[in-house]
Amino acid sequence: MADESGQDSGHAAGFTWGDLLAALIEEHGTLSAVAWRLVEQAPGDDVASIERALRRLRRRGQLDGGVWGQRLLRVFGVPATVESRVRWMGLYHSPFGDLPLPLCLDQLRLWDRPPVSTSRARVWLHLGHASCALRGRALEDAAAQLTRASAALAGLAGHDDARVELALIEAYVASQRGEPVHAALAAAERTLASGTLAAADAACFRARLVDQRAYQLNRAGDHAAALALFESLPADDVHPFASYRRDAGRAFGCFRAGRREEALALAWRACEHAGDGGYTRLRAMGLLLVARVQDGPASAAARARARAIALRLDDGELLARVERQEQASRGAS
Repeated sequence: MADESGQDSGHAAGFTWGDLLAALIEEHGTLSAVAWRLVEQAPGDDVASIERALRRLRRRGQLDGGVWGQRLLRVFGVPATVESRVRWMGLYHSPFGDLPLPLCLDQLRLWDRPPVSTSRARVWLHLGHASCALRGRALEDAAAQLTRASAALAGLAGHDDARVELALIEAYVASQRGEPVHAALAAAERTLASGTLAAADAACFRARLVDQRAYQLNRAGDHAAALALFESLPADDVHPFASYRRDAGRAFGCFRAGRREEALALAWRACEHAGDGGYTRLRAMGLLLVARVQDGPASAAARARARAIALRLDDGELLARVERQEQASRGAS
């Protein structure tokens, strides 16, 4: 970014080392106070030399922070507001995944630079990249990002939300490869049982876990057991995402049981939950469910709306779902 004199200000887009130090100075009062904290963690360095090192680091923008960058992140980490933002990009049940795919990738690339990409928060960047890869139908890229996320979590205390997210995406990737999913789903279940997650996140994770288990049952033809799983979810609407998963799953189960009127009402309820939460992709999936339950022109109209959403989001995985249903509809006619 250039100032009015035409000189390069050295400011980089996104979160920089200068931004990190500014946040730490605001929290601790002075640069000297930040330096003293580093001395306490690693005796032997004098405050004046640390201050000089931090001033040099402040000018590094989003370049590698070297030894002092790593020490700063080890002691302080990134601000909670920054970790919250990248966490939002890494959670599948946040509305981030309902943005157009190219925009999601642009945002992830913007934040996937030092200091964030070398901090503990980087696990969320890997998880966000994995979800985007799945939306782009790049299964191997997603698996590679999951390996990186797992490495980022190694040795870290806490981060139960990231551990459940990782396990659920691993299970989804395994299911797409035709591999066993039990171990990954069991890992998600154990972490959920710890009770450390906020109520809204726990509800969303629980609904996602049920959805994956029900998918396996539906594939095996045990539609009644799959429906029972969805009906076991709480009836109260803790979070629109969780409510969508519950009612969409119930709608499919009722449809398989021949209860078409009930299935259609639940499918439209699922669409409403998706809209209430700002979940455009989920709304498209709900419309596909509506199309499956209905017949004739009404079915085609719902499917066309879902296709339009997939195209606007540039979402290959969602478009593939639409095309599979269109092909099935042509084969049935």
